[in-house]
Amino acid sequence: MIVLPTAIALASWAVFIAASVGGMRIGARLPEAHRNQASRDVVSVSMAMVGTLTALVLGLLLSDANSSYSEAQKQLNSTASDLMRIDHLLRLYGPEADEARKALRLYAAAMAQDVVPVEGRKRNIENDVTLDLAAHAEGLIARLAPETVAQRWQQGRLLDITNTVIQERFRLVQQQYDAIPTALMVLLIFWLALLFGSFGLYAPIHLTSLLVITLSSAAVAGALLLIIELEKPYGGLVHLSTEPLQHAIDVLSR
Repeated sequence: MIVLPTAIALASWAVFIAASVGGMRIGARLPEAHRNQASRDVVSVSMAMVGTLTALVLGLLLSDANSSYSEAQKQLNSTASDLMRIDHLLRLYGPEADEARKALRLYAAAMAQDVVPVEGRKRNIENDVTLDLAAHAEGLIARLAPETVAQRWQQGRLLDITNTVIQERFRLVQQQYDAIPTALMVLLIFWLALLFGSFGLYAPIHLTSLLVITLSSAAVAGALLLIIELEKPYGGLVHLSTEPLQHAIDVLSR
């Protein structure tokens, strides 16, 4: 989604509170015939169905968002371990692979900055310069001239793992375009607004009711924020950990 997650959460929170207060104001003006037990039962049963549907969708979205975040973190961790494996093979290959090791270090450092940049730099998962560094390292490995059986095997493995690293980067790029459909998010917020409006319909207007509704709506808005943040794990409150990648950079720099 284009809008900032915090803006969506705050706007949703405001909508839920407004729906609750609106329900209270409407409820206070309802004729007595509309406030009897039969009317309350109709509202309760109807909102129970909406509440069940909303809880199901919220649970599915949260599970899917968490899976998306975990997959992105797993790919980043896999890239870090692959980089260390490449460096180890290049060390075994011999001093003629030192140039490729240097290119590999430059790629690892650039990738870490692309995923979680330092303050003042812009996040750029699709940085072509970083991708060119990976292609350069791969080219240097391909141009190695193995003289022994061990070196030929090492070169083959190096090319395979390097290709995997580049594929993992493209998967990270693709994941940033995975997002919750806007229509689904709008519909979910509408369902939740209906629920909070029904809560206020028969609620007494006093500080306790307002406080409970405010806190509960904040909790739901927080759940929406968490879902959106997990879907976009490259910034904001929830972001990918680059510690495995930083560890790989330290290993490559030894």
